[in-house]
Amino acid sequence: MTKISDLAEKSNKQCAQNAQIIRTDCAENVLFSFSLGNITSYSAKPINREIQTQADKNLAVKYDYRKRNIIRKKEIGKFVPRVSNCGVRPIKKDEKYIDAVQGEKGGIFYRGVQRCGCVWFCPDCMYKLMKVRADELYSQLKKYNEAGKVVLFVTFTLQHIREDSLGDLHGKLLGTFNFANSHRTWIKEKKNLPVEYLRTFEILYGMNGWHPHLHSVFVGDPGIEESIKVFENLYKQELIRLGFIVNKHTIITEKWNGRLEKMEDYLFKGMLERELTSGSMKSGKGKTFFDLVDEGNQGAITEYVEVMKGKRQYHHSRGFFKDVWVKSDEEIIKDDKVHQVLFTIPMDIYKDICSKGIALDLLNEYLYKGKDKSIEFLELYDVDASFLDSG
Repeated sequence: MTKISDLAEKSNKQCAQNAQIIRTDCAENVLFSFSLGNITSYSAKPINREIQTQADKNLAVKYDYRKRNIIRKKEIGKFVPRVSNCGVRPIKKDEKYIDAVQGEKGGIFYRGVQRCGCVWFCPDCMYKLMKVRADELYSQLKKYNEAGKVVLFVTFTLQHIREDSLGDLHGKLLGTFNFANSHRTWIKEKKNLPVEYLRTFEILYGMNGWHPHLHSVFVGDPGIEESIKVFENLYKQELIRLGFIVNKHTIITEKWNGRLEKMEDYLFKGMLERELTSGSMKSGKGKTFFDLVDEGNQGAITEYVEVMKGKRQYHHSRGFFKDVWVKSDEEIIKDDKVHQVLFTIPMDIYKDICSKGIALDLLNEYLYKGKDKSIEFLELYDVDASFLDSG
């Protein structure tokens, strides 16, 4: 009688021979994949499951990030109505249909709708604007580096307490910078050693109230490190005249190391979605406007909107961009070129979707979860989804 162990050994030998035949045959046809070899060893490699899992996680993170910004826009829209209409309200009032399209860069959006362009309040327009501004600036700074120029990052702050209003702090910070920049002593210094500058505002809210500060770039020939001290001294003198205390944190100067990441971290911190999982708008020194929106701090939101509405976030000297074409806000905010139409919504259904505040949510569902989930989503809100079902 044949032993079970003998049968097992014979079976194993046969499997090995078959596996070898398969390997040889497939190798000759350049079709062999190690992940498809011995099923007990290769077919379910943990690394393949991990890759699939990580891809799913990445999609989920992007979905959640976009969803959070949609919620933010709805909340901000209570204070700045233009923001809630951004990417939703049709430009033409007599349209009979609205197309959801995919742009050449991969994003999806509704064609022919308004964009608010509110860099201070809209997370979508802010990111779009600052991404292009960062690219423009980095291109110009590289040119300066190649020409042997010195690039300095200079942060200007002022002392504040919890009771200080944002309007008062913003006005005095900007006024002090402009005082130094227009002072005859600094103008005379620049004639000896020409200097160009760029500045961006960052406003945080913390335990001691509002904390506005200026992130600036100064560019000039070697020796600018000494020249810039004239500007810094004028800035400090004006702060003292206004009754502020000056200390080592009032002005912080650092030479740029030439790296893109350093420039983005310094000038566009909180404005570029470099790490979706971190919220992209977090700061260790305080809360951004979008953090305040997430928390529902209506008092701080109201004050921020009242002060920053219509204010410039980004400003540079006339001669700063010597080698790079700078786009206007309108050129940046306009939608990407259409690659394909994904689906078309009859206007009466689109109005129903907008009235229920789910127009942007629908795009998010479609982009990251597909058509079937989008139909389920619309049905939850009792919206006619036939335009998707027939697409």
